[in-house]
Amino acid sequence: MIGLAFGQEIDVLERTIQFAGRRHELIAHNIANLTTPNYQPRDVDPGEFRATLAEAVEKRRASHPGQWRQTSPKDTTHVKFGPESLVLNPAPAERNVMFHDRNDRDLERTMQSLTENAMMYRQAMELLRSRFATLQTAIRLRV
Repeated sequence: MIGLAFGQEIDVLERTIQFAGRRHELIAHNIANLTTPNYQPRDVDPGEFRATLAEAVEKRRASHPGQWRQTSPKDTTHVKFGPESLVLNPAPAERNVMFHDRNDRDLERTMQSLTENAMMYRQAMELLRSRFATLQTAIRLRV
């Protein structure tokens, strides 16, 4: 974490960007090994991440209404939250027909996952950028 101690949503956006960045690496690795014999694509569930993060935000809001507190999501099966980063523990994506080379691949689904993940990353970055722009405007008007 980059030590941002302002704004209720900035730490959530930061976690979302971290997740999307790590998942992008994972999906890119799956694409790179699309034709590797015996390769099993691995992935994490973004829905599980979103649900865990939403639960942590609700818990923070309920315990400290109107106050800034760090969001502390619980570790899940596929995501381990550290104080400054997160680690993914991907599982085999077993959702396709096995090919003759024992590779479980589906280019269309993999590219769809890549696109959805890129959209999540881009949206979180845009929201974070707008928060910083708002803070910069407030600082400029005070000086």
